[in-house]
Amino acid sequence: MIKVLLLLGVLLVLWYWHRFLHKLPSEKRNSFLWKSVFFVVFSGSVALVIMGRLHWIGAGLAALLPVTKVIFSMGLRALPLLQMFKRFRSSPSHIRTEYIDAEINFFTKMMDGEVLLGDYRGRKLSMLTSDELNALSEWLKLQDQESYFLLNTYVIRMRKGTNNENYSQNHANNSFSKMSERDALQILGLDEGTSNEEIIKSHKRLIQRLHPDRGGSDYLAAKINAAKDRLLG
Repeated sequence: MIKVLLLLGVLLVLWYWHRFLHKLPSEKRNSFLWKSVFFVVFSGSVALVIMGRLHWIGAGLAALLPVTKVIFSMGLRALPLLQMFKRFRSSPSHIRTEYIDAEINFFTKMMDGEVLLGDYRGRKLSMLTSDELNALSEWLKLQDQESYFLLNTYVIRMRKGTNNENYSQNHANNSFSKMSERDALQILGLDEGTSNEEIIKSHKRLIQRLHPDRGGSDYLAAKINAAKDRLLG
């Protein structure tokens, strides 16, 4: 008789629980389900401990269920941020002009590039001597202003000991209207199909790293701003 009453009681509780669950808004159901699971496991564990059928350690482990739930939920929320951070670390910015193809990793603060035309064609900027960089700079100043600005940026970031007193950092008002969508994506380190929200976040992150104390320059800032405008325009 007692078992029948207990069974009826359990069925009544399940019926009430089922009705209550379906009355809840969909956004609150997961939380209620977690609480229900914890209550059942914890109550059952306590009952088994009282009956001598479960060690107290088992009840302690059951009590950790809410902590596990919180950690799991936080992990799910942090996953998009971790993915974005990983992509930012592994996706350097690419800036290509007529004479130089450069790669800049704002996370490691490293920059290098390849000369595309002229006497130093095919040479990496990092492999050029100070005299060769100065000669290339003088040549680019006559050939292509933007390539000269890009080389200027490399010298200031990576060759602090190089004589660059003749370089100009006043590039903020330069026009990059010819920038293609592909170029803009490469500058921001993004892929095709990126959402506007990710474009804005990437732009903000890169601009924050362009402070002069962090190796930034007016040219890079102007280039990144132009890339954002091209993609959002």
